[in-house]
Amino acid sequence: MPIDRSEFESGQILNQVEKAVISFLNANQNKAFTMSEITDGINLQGSFKDLWNVILFVIGIAAFQLILNNLVTSGKIRMNIIKGMPYYMAK
Repeated sequence: MPIDRSEFESGQILNQVEKAVISFLNANQNKAFTMSEITDGINLQGSFKDLWNVILFVIGIAAFQLILNNLVTSGKIRMNIIKGMPYYMAK
C-alpha cells in the first residue's frame, strides 16, 4: 500500500539485519570481522538463527554486502581493508 510523502520523509528505522550486525559488532568492540565471520556470528544468536537463515536465503550475499556498505556509509560501523579483505568493526 502506498504511503504519503510525510510518512516517507519521516525516515526509516533500521531493519532487523542492520540491528543484528550493529549488535554483534558492539558486543565484540575490540575485534574486527569479515562479512563471512559476521554472518556466522549473527547465526549464533539463538532465536534470530531461523529468521537469519531465511533472510540470507532470500536476500543473498550480495544484498548483505550492500547492507554492510550502507552501515559504513551512514557511519554506524567502520570498515578497513586488511590484506585485501574488508573487515568491519563497531563505531
